[in-house]
Amino acid sequence: MVNITIKDLMSKKNISRYKLQQLTNWNYKRINALYFSRVKYITLEEIEKLSNILDCDIQDIVSIDK
Repeated sequence: MVNITIKDLMSKKNISRYKLQQLTNWNYKRINALYFSRVKYITLEEIEKLSNILDCDIQDIVSIDK
């Protein structure tokens, strides 16, 4: 299973879901889905934007449970 793990990164950077919404211009429903790892897909553009905002690598955002 693939997981989006931005919750801890956002906490470390002191970025709220509201702040992330302002920085990305994505709707709040999308932010919540990413935050709680309930997304069915994520685009490369979204991963790139998140990695730039959170100052991290792709593997910090996406993890795979085996």
